[in-house]
Amino acid sequence: MNDTKKTYLMGTLYYAFVALCLFYITSVAGAMPQSYTPQQDALLDALIQVESSGRDDAVGDGGKAIGCLQIWQPYWYDATERSGIGGTYKDCYNRAYAKRIVDAYMTRYAREAWTDPKLFNAEKCARIHNGGPKGYLKKATKKYWNKVDKLLK
Repeated sequence: MNDTKKTYLMGTLYYAFVALCLFYITSVAGAMPQSYTPQQDALLDALIQVESSGRDDAVGDGGKAIGCLQIWQPYWYDATERSGIGGTYKDCYNRAYAKRIVDAYMTRYAREAWTDPKLFNAEKCARIHNGGPKGYLKKATKKYWNKVDKLLK
């Protein structure tokens, strides 16, 4: 093989490698760590303890909820459809990814209560996590909140 062909081949391999790296980075971007406020961190930690006792491999609710935050597929879909997080439902077994899903869900359904440090409302967010977009209004989520609240104190 002459030098011109070797140079061409090496250049082609280089660009293919760069393209694969970029594809990989963008496909797992949803699993990359994100920073949270101290209030958000404390709530996420409490939710993880209540939901799964800290187990990333947890499966609950008859197989309908997965990961440390016990995320259901409709919850995941709601969180990903407008956020650009990407990934797959099974990525919820990854703790950093699961936290990003909760962040996106809260940003969608509890924007002020989740994103504004002055208006942060752990109870509203926890009850939405447990009961859906209007979960903070449901009597059934009060017991869940009490469990979370004990861990926050």
